[in-house]
Amino acid sequence: MRKVLKLAVVASIAAAPAYAQTWSSNAPKIGPVNQPEGILIQPYNASANYCPTGTQPIVLGGVICCGTPNTSESYIAPAQTRRYYSHGMSCPAGVKGCS
Repeated sequence: MRKVLKLAVVASIAAAPAYAQTWSSNAPKIGPVNQPEGILIQPYNASANYCPTGTQPIVLGGVICCGTPNTSESYIAPAQTRRYYSHGMSCPAGVKGCS
């Protein structure tokens, strides 16, 4: 029984590279990635460029990453609006039911 188990382990180890070769050769071939149309890719004005050569910091959907912009207008964050809260009714201490 031990000899059969050892033989099975050795056979599976020997067959593993062939199985991996077959699996990877069946993987789909991925071509060049196209840029989506209608998406604004804006340059991001940074003091330093840590992107790979040929790319620069860009803003894509509010996220800063490396790429090639398709417009010359830089990203401007929308101005935050001030929120005004009304203080409503004041409730004296110990009074129930005030809102």
